[in-house]
Amino acid sequence: SRIRENPQKIFDLFVEAACPTSADYDSQVLRQFPLEFDDKESIQMLPKFCFPFDVERVKESPAVQHFTFALTDLEGKQHFGFCRLAKGFRTCLCILSYLPWFEVFYKILNNIADHLAKEQFTELDEFLSMLYLHPVPKLNSPVSLEFDAKVTKLKITTGKVL
Repeated sequence: SRIRENPQKIFDLFVEAACPTSADYDSQVLRQFPLEFDDKESIQMLPKFCFPFDVERVKESPAVQHFTFALTDLEGKQHFGFCRLAKGFRTCLCILSYLPWFEVFYKILNNIADHLAKEQFTELDEFLSMLYLHPVPKLNSPVSLEFDAKVTKLKITTGKVL
């Protein structure tokens, strides 16, 4: 299998990248979590995958877009990049994880976007920290995600495999 069996974290890196102004410029990282993430190559490379199109030729989209890309590490394991491209293509939110949780990460990205839109930066940092420190559920366990908007809490539950 190309899926890492025992990832250490639910996600490894979150970035918010700004759309480059032209094809001659690279996208800039506006925000990242955790700050102490030490793989500089990933931090530099990730924003390039956030805007996989000619930014000068593609028209702005009125809709939010979600997409995923996969990177292969030196052991042949897939590292997934889950992205949320904002309306107007100004920024892209991206989470890097070994877990193939497409629906779950798209919900998480939408939640992050809500925090950013409301300028709830402290709450966003708390949310990312809680998610980053949360134990990784067992492989092949169904995962459910609930947000409690009143207390900005996240609940991750796993069920038993049938």
